[in-house]
Amino acid sequence: MAEMNTLVVGNDLGYGDLKISIDNEITTQPTVISPIEQDFENPIDHTDQDAVKNTIDNLLNLMNIEIDGKHYLVGNAAQNSTIERITTDTNSRIGKAHMPAAKIVPLSTIAAKVVQNAYEDGEDIFSPLKASVVMTTNLPIDEIENEPSVRDFYKGMFLNNNHIVVFRNFDYKISVTINFKAVDVFKEGEVAAVVAINNATNDLKKYITDYTHKKYPTIEVSRLLGNNKTILVIDIGFKTTELALIVNGEADAFNSSSIKYGYGHVLSSAWKYLPKASSGGYTVKDVVAFKKLLNSKPFTKMEKENRDFALKSEQSATPKLIRKIVSGLNGILGAADNLDAVYVVGGGSIPLMERTDLEQQIKATLENHRSSAATIWLGEKYAAYANLIGLKAIAASRNESINNK
Repeated sequence: MAEMNTLVVGNDLGYGDLKISIDNEITTQPTVISPIEQDFENPIDHTDQDAVKNTIDNLLNLMNIEIDGKHYLVGNAAQNSTIERITTDTNSRIGKAHMPAAKIVPLSTIAAKVVQNAYEDGEDIFSPLKASVVMTTNLPIDEIENEPSVRDFYKGMFLNNNHIVVFRNFDYKISVTINFKAVDVFKEGEVAAVVAINNATNDLKKYITDYTHKKYPTIEVSRLLGNNKTILVIDIGFKTTELALIVNGEADAFNSSSIKYGYGHVLSSAWKYLPKASSGGYTVKDVVAFKKLLNSKPFTKMEKENRDFALKSEQSATPKLIRKIVSGLNGILGAADNLDAVYVVGGGSIPLMERTDLEQQIKATLENHRSSAATIWLGEKYAAYANLIGLKAIAASRNESINNK
């Protein structure tokens, strides 16, 4: 069995997308799985070298796997398939740690990277492969606060057993055994605040500096960066929105909170409204297809009209989420003194900051509380990856400490 070096993994599992760093290489996968009840396989000949190379190069988009005796398409492969897709049920009371995808999507993605690395190194990928992993990950604030045991449950999901992921893309199966050496679970939003922002990389510091100079030319950037700042991070995800308060550089668990509503609820509501918005009953298969329509680049008149219908539907569904964010902000501002900045992050922040008045409402709320805190959006480049930046840094430190023992 070919053994690989320890992989250092930051796993930011979102209800909508997985953002994962594997040895500093960042990959994104939709948090989607498609169970395969009836085999339909037309496997690739493992002796066809060109076909093998093309498949391995594109394996992260073609994850056809077996795990725990069950067969799935995972991530992009599931999202692009025509069979049933299991996505996040925004109405479910099941927490993130207990979702089947919480285990299947990260393990499959790590295993795919193991296969790609082995192929690149000239190993026989059809002989059993294995890898050791040091991983950091996170869960919603309320999920940990309301059920402290969930942190150990989620750690144990990875630590308590070796995991075998089998790729069924070829006529010879590829087997990857993954052993987790260490897993640490943190709170969403707090990782972004304490590590990614308070200890920002040079690139992120430059972005924050440029953004501040543009939006707040009279504010000294040193007031917004550093380990002893009091900041609020609003992390807008798919199913939850985290409000993580950091006071003098330390997480304030008592006043931080989760809103059990996120951009996924907006998408779900907007998708249901699409037939009315189009005035002609136009709709798409599901929320996944609706999100793809929103983000599409139309080329024809009809494609543009369809996307406009989707945007109209989205606009009808965003006010509820914005009201909930403002309400949560009001609650925290009543408890926090001398707030230096409000950072807006998360994948859901991108459409809200680009296509709604969320920024204006946050600023108005701060003014109502006589707060001079700056509102800093981390933009498309960093917003969706703020938690991952923090997890990635912690994972590297954790791996170094293990190696130094």
